[in-house]
Amino acid sequence: MLIVNKAPFAKGLFLMITFLIVFGVIMSPVFKDHNGNVQTGLEFSDDFFNKLSKNSSDYFDTVKAVVAKQKGVQIAVNATISKPDPKDEPDHAKAQAKANQDAQNIAKVLQTAGAQVEVKDNVLMVKADLGVITEFACNKAISVFAVTGTEAVDKPENQANRKLCKDLWKGFGAMMKALQKDRKVAEAKALDTVMRKGLEPAYNFYGLPGEPVSQNVLMLIGLLSFYVVYTMWYGFSIFFMFEGVGMSMKKSKKKG
Repeated sequence: MLIVNKAPFAKGLFLMITFLIVFGVIMSPVFKDHNGNVQTGLEFSDDFFNKLSKNSSDYFDTVKAVVAKQKGVQIAVNATISKPDPKDEPDHAKAQAKANQDAQNIAKVLQTAGAQVEVKDNVLMVKADLGVITEFACNKAISVFAVTGTEAVDKPENQANRKLCKDLWKGFGAMMKALQKDRKVAEAKALDTVMRKGLEPAYNFYGLPGEPVSQNVLMLIGLLSFYVVYTMWYGFSIFFMFEGVGMSMKKSKKKG
């Protein structure tokens, strides 16, 4: 490689070396989470933003309001539990067996929620009071959402409730599609709300404490600023090194 401009190349090389040193620190387990566990910088920042997201993802008042309107609403649907993606399970027989097992698990959860369920292969014949099953789901989601710290791993019942939320989400998703086909839009929308604003946040933010942005403004500004500076850091190192080997960005001369 022929270096034609030593000064900019040296500047770029210095920036690249320091960039890689900082990158090594970021990817090293030198930080601690809210439980005292060692984390990499990437995990630490991800954990931090998840805490802020959890605090702004509490929509349970909205879910409760939707659930209250479903009391006495009777539904009867044939819901098909999806098979695994062919990329994940190319064997048709195994994919069907997995869907059948999922259907059995989901049926038990829906029965616990108060529904009457019959199972044939991976199809559920569900009869239920929509208010009863969505209220059950809402209450479970609230309890799972509230779990933080070591309780997430130390208490098996909490882990079981989290799995229950996942099975309810799968069951409600299949039921919602069936209701949409039957043009029961209001009922389908109610299930969708419970899934997106209740069960999903509960499952995704399980174990994490929620923190308001107002109490973490300095950390938030610091991380976002570092992200911008670090991105530019890498960009300028490449820019100066390219300039050092004679490659630069200049406006082309106007043709006369």
